[in-house]
Amino acid sequence: MLTPEEAETLVGHRVGGVCPFAVNEGVSVYLDQSLKRFDAVFPACGSGNSAIELSIPELERYSGFSAWVDVCKGWQEA
Repeated sequence: MLTPEEAETLVGHRVGGVCPFAVNEGVSVYLDQSLKRFDAVFPACGSGNSAIELSIPELERYSGFSAWVDVCKGWQEA
């Protein structure tokens, strides 16, 4: 796990505002499968007090994501 300082340096956003947009060059964006259960998601937008509402197709388009992954455990039971 990255420290808050490492996250900001490597990704380009402070913890609390880390988002899939405008990340540093060379940073890959992966979307977790568990997001697909929602009609809308609210990713952070670069600060701890900003977010934007997106549909899943919009998130895919605007994030420039590399792939869908499955990293959350137990979300199907929730």
